[in-house]
Amino acid sequence: MIHSQFEYTTKVKDSWVDHNGHMNDAEYNRVFSDATDAWLAYLGLDKETIAQSQYTVFTLENHVMYLKEIKVDELISVNVELYDYDAKRLHVFMTLRDTNQSRCATYEVMLMGMNTAIDKPEVFPEMIKKAIEDYATINTIKNKPQELGHLIGIKHK
Repeated sequence: MIHSQFEYTTKVKDSWVDHNGHMNDAEYNRVFSDATDAWLAYLGLDKETIAQSQYTVFTLENHVMYLKEIKVDELISVNVELYDYDAKRLHVFMTLRDTNQSRCATYEVMLMGMNTAIDKPEVFPEMIKKAIEDYATINTIKNKPQELGHLIGIKHK
């Protein structure tokens, strides 16, 4: 049972800083991608499970909003919230903050579960489905952030 919101933390590396003296835009994507992998592992879909189950999660679409510059050696954290989900897709919203809890960037992403043996979308395995449901009970967006909703979404039938 999942009891708390997931938080990914890292430090801005020198190699991530561009000629403007702040974190390069591509590195925001790196941080959000690493946070996604760590969050999925937190839900039970780590590298070992991916290999054994032949099941993983792919990114279908994402949108980054850059809100504040981040400098080298700054400690940053990413929080993960669910906006929506179904049997094989996750619509996720992440917020990257600095040590002062200032919002530095947001990341909206659509993820899809994939059977790697046949390279096709497939519903979440029961263990992952349960972890997603548990996470959703305490980490679903209650107040829609202004950055959420830039032409991304699940079309419900």
